[in-house]
Amino acid sequence: MPSRSLTAAVWTPSGRGAVATIRVRGDLATLSVGIAGIFQTASGRSLSETPQQRICFGQWGCGEVGSGQWAVGSGASAAEDVVVCRTGPDACEIHCHGGDAAVRRILSDLESVGCVVTEWYWQLETERGVYEYEHAYALSQATTLRAAGWIAAQAGRMERAITELSELVANGLREQATARANEMLAWASFGRHLTRPWKVVLAGRPNVGKSSLINALVGFERSIVFDEPGTTRDVVTADTVLDGWAIRLSDTAGQRGSTDELEVAGIARARDALVSANVRLLLIDVSQPPHDDDWQLLAEWEWSDPIVVAHKADLPDVWGEALPTKAIRVSSLQRMGLKELSSAIVTRLVPQLPPEETVIPLTEKQVHELQKHAFGLAGPQTT
Repeated sequence: MPSRSLTAAVWTPSGRGAVATIRVRGDLATLSVGIAGIFQTASGRSLSETPQQRICFGQWGCGEVGSGQWAVGSGASAAEDVVVCRTGPDACEIHCHGGDAAVRRILSDLESVGCVVTEWYWQLETERGVYEYEHAYALSQATTLRAAGWIAAQAGRMERAITELSELVANGLREQATARANEMLAWASFGRHLTRPWKVVLAGRPNVGKSSLINALVGFERSIVFDEPGTTRDVVTADTVLDGWAIRLSDTAGQRGSTDELEVAGIARARDALVSANVRLLLIDVSQPPHDDDWQLLAEWEWSDPIVVAHKADLPDVWGEALPTKAIRVSSLQRMGLKELSSAIVTRLVPQLPPEETVIPLTEKQVHELQKHAFGLAGPQTT
């Protein structure tokens, strides 16, 4: 984490935008002197002379007034119109054109006068503490609008919860602290997937239509679809949203006995993906007679309770009574059964939602802190 007296960070998303915000924190008197040859306000005042919360317009990279040259930095020939505001005694914001080039050259000039270019969340942690930083960072990583709503509602909750747990421990009430910590830890997986997608992996014999099903669920052709067994030799992923939750679908190599070196490697990667999945879809082509590989897959993955998909259900069913009773009939071609399958996936991933006031750990650090209380490893909080 940067420790020098001046830091600069971009507080707007990367990529092109209408406006970008660069925040500088630290000794503004030093900054004002350093950028005197770079930044000229329309009023003629220096940055240090500008009142707090007063917006001032100026040009960045103007050199001497009217010269049109950069005094310091990247050597670009055109001055940049900017709006600068002192937001506090040791902080100011520079608002410039949202293109990456404008942001880069302003950061370059700030660095040349002694600023350490860092990330926005380091500045936030320095100012407001680790819990507010973690909440803001988690919110910036929200996978969907629904996830963002759950994260936003957690503002301030974890810090208060940890304080309460520490007070319970300090008062000798470790059992209560353990029970309370475990209540929050029960939602760790839910909290983790507010900032990363759930993993849903498809398995099945070659040519059962895994790629076609992913395309149907996502809504466009992302996977390779070709009528030849062994076409998919690696794990191909596609992201989508089901009922407001981010889902990463993985199309794996067809599971069958093979001597082809590349295909065997693909099958091994597919098995690794299946082991780490949150939900597994096991596809059966009901238009083809049951194969030994089908029975082997059903037996092998029974422990994980996969969702069995009776695929190509628009064609005559030759499985009959041999089909598992809970199988969901789906036709990717006719878009039949997709709603039922999507609902089944979501139910598996999020069988219930947390009560409204639940404290949900959003980061691995928060999970670790709760685990210390759950296992009785946390001592009384000291100041």
